[in-house]
Amino acid sequence: MDHNKRTALLTAIDMGNLTRAAEQLGYTQSGLSYIIKSLEAEFGFPLLIRSRSGVRPTADCTRILPILRELHHKSQMLEQEVADIRGLAVGSVSVGVFPCISRFWMPNILRDFTLRYPGITLSIRESGQEDLDEWLRNGSVDLLLYSRQPNFPYQWVQFMQDDICAVVPEGHPLIWAKEISLDQLEGEPFIMEDDAHDHDIPRLLKESGLHPNVCWSSKDELAIINMVKAGLGVSVLPGLYLKEDHPGVVTLPLVPRAYRQLGAAMLSLEDLSPAAKRFLESAKQTMGVK
Repeated sequence: MDHNKRTALLTAIDMGNLTRAAEQLGYTQSGLSYIIKSLEAEFGFPLLIRSRSGVRPTADCTRILPILRELHHKSQMLEQEVADIRGLAVGSVSVGVFPCISRFWMPNILRDFTLRYPGITLSIRESGQEDLDEWLRNGSVDLLLYSRQPNFPYQWVQFMQDDICAVVPEGHPLIWAKEISLDQLEGEPFIMEDDAHDHDIPRLLKESGLHPNVCWSSKDELAIINMVKAGLGVSVLPGLYLKEDHPGVVTLPLVPRAYRQLGAAMLSLEDLSPAAKRFLESAKQTMGVK
């Protein structure tokens, strides 16, 4: 099976859309469709289900997908190891990230990485906790930049500890406190971050025994901040989003202190491709991680 055809199929599956996959690969949509059809003829069965909402793998394609991903990974590893022996820094890296990390970390990480390794192609995929975990497990990304969870099955490189704080609108009675406990939010109209998108806040609330009066929810932290600003309720959010100035809301530290661990996760540090290892080391340098 041709490497370029395999790459085309996996990109179409991962993006769920032939137009966006074609743009990323530098093909026309008709050109990518032709490649997929030629693969289907080669295999002897359909590979993609096409609909108005996009594309997804057929049951037969899903059956062989882990093997295709493993072949793709090994092929990339071989190319990069050969280039490494020849003293060339080439290859490709796919990284899954939280949207907040994409916003606050990635601009500097990308700037430094592209300056250090102009021959390596880097792709970034954003989503929440559950999608990122699935992408790492199925091999559609090389590593993740996100938060560590209990019973963590991956190898981990710690980048930073991120405080979790309460957020209330200006004029709220709690703004006069220097710090508050989660118990003080009991009964308040609460704006919850979506559980599938972020596990840290729901886990913290559950461990504290707080049963919030959830009136609204969102997977977008900035939307939650604006809801708080509009007086729709209070919330608890990671500190990374709260380092910026948000007029109309007040950030309050929690007591006891609460935080999440942010860093890089991978199935195996030893099995990362040379390009992925270079990305990890470059990101550590940018973030000041020893």
